[in-house]
Amino acid sequence: MSFNIVMTIVSLAASVSGIVFALLAFKRSERQDQKSAGKNEGVIMSDIGYIKACVDRTEKNLASMDERYRNLVERLAKVEEGLINTEKRVDEVLLKEG
Repeated sequence: MSFNIVMTIVSLAASVSGIVFALLAFKRSERQDQKSAGKNEGVIMSDIGYIKACVDRTEKNLASMDERYRNLVERLAKVEEGLINTEKRVDEVLLKEG
């Protein structure tokens, strides 16, 4: 009977150690998965930061272009007014001369 008891204890110890090793392996792979997920999340966050910076620069450039466009439109309006005045003066000079 003692042989049966020893075999039972050995098989019970083997089962318990198998469960313990499986849990340890699971914990280890879970840590590695979390580490990998953390790296991926960090890469994604840095990419989002880069995209945000690019969008900010684009918005600033667009605002600058808009300001330059407004200035150009104002200058064009002044040139058109000057052209109209010049045409009137030329017409007046031509009428006076003959």
